[in-house]
Amino acid sequence: MKIPWKNAHQEQPVSEEQYQERFWRRRLDGVGVDTVTKEFLAIEFKRKQDVRSNYVEKATEAAQEQYKSLLTGLQAVGLVKGWKVQQVVFVGGTCGSVHAELLHRNMKTLVVLKSKWDPIR
Repeated sequence: MKIPWKNAHQEQPVSEEQYQERFWRRRLDGVGVDTVTKEFLAIEFKRKQDVRSNYVEKATEAAQEQYKSLLTGLQAVGLVKGWKVQQVVFVGGTCGSVHAELLHRNMKTLVVLKSKWDPIR
């Protein structure tokens, strides 16, 4: 509900149904759930034009901003129940580049076998 509407000067109040509809349109690309360690991983994939050296940082910032309110809420609920909430952002360049260090960090977070990292890349 903290995300402002594009038409902020509406006279009518926004209904709960409109907020719910908006929430479901802003869904994550994927989730990882480990019930043993109580970890929730919010997975997001961003494609960004990779002509500049900072494309990974810009895409990561965009993903973090896009889901800031959702993840804040999940973290608040998670703390009460003993869960850890973390966002995992994959970035692919429009020219086909993949930042290897970020990919390897994400593969480790997702507990993917190291032998599978290069074939996935």
